Amino acid sequence: MVSSDTSIWGSLEAWRATAFTVAGVVFVADAVILAGNLALGTEQYTTFGQGLIGTAWTAGFVGLLGFYPSLARRGRWLSRGGGVFAVIGLSTVAIMALVSFGLFVGAIGGALSDYTMYFLPGVFLGIVFGFGSYGVASLRASSHAPRVGLLFLLLVATFLFNLGSGVAGFNPLAKVFGVVAVLSLAMLVLGYSLRTDSEETALGGTPARE
Repeated sequence: MVSSDTSIWGSLEAWRATAFTVAGVVFVADAVILAGNLALGTEQYTTFGQGLIGTAWTAGFVGLLGFYPSLARRGRWLSRGGGVFAVIGLSTVAIMALVSFGLFVGAIGGALSDYTMYFLPGVFLGIVFGFGSYGVASLRASSHAPRVGLLFLLLVATFLFNLGSGVAGFNPLAKVFGVVAVLSLAMLVLGYSLRTDSEETALGGTPARE
C-alpha cells in the first residue's frame, strides 16, 4: 500500500509540468472563444467555455498535487492541509467540467446558472486554500524557485478578483477575457519553469532561484 501511494505521488510529481502546460493551453482555448465574442459583440459558447475552464483547473490541480511529495518533507501540516483542499477543488472542477459539457451537448437539462452555486464552495476552497497553502509552502521551501510560489498566489489573487468583482456586479466580457489571459499565462509559465528546472537538475545543475 505504501509502495502504491509512493508510486502515485511520484507520477504526479513527474507530470506536474505537463499538467500545468495543459491547463495553460486549455485556458488559451477559452481565451480565444472570449476574444471572438468580444470582436463580434456576442456571448456564444459560454457553457462550452465553462467546461474548458473546469478542464483547465482540473489539470492545474493535478499539477498542484504533484508538489505534495517535496513540500511534505519540509512542511507536513501545511502541505497536508493544502493537499486536502486541492483534492476538494480537483473533484469539484472535474464535475463542473463534465456538467458544463453535458449541458452544451444537451445530455443534461437546465442552465449553467442552475448548477453554479453548487460548485462555488468547492472551487473556492480548492483554489484559495489549496493553491494558497502551496504558494506559501513553496516560498518557504528551498527546493523551488520563489517564482513558483508567487505564481500560485497570483492564481489565487486572480480568482478572488474575478469572484469579488463579479459579486459586486462588475462582470463585462473584457474583464473575463483579462482574467482568463492571466490564468493562462500563469499556468504556462509554471509549466515552462518546472520543465526548465527539471532539465537543469537532470544535467547536474541546480534550479534557478529568482
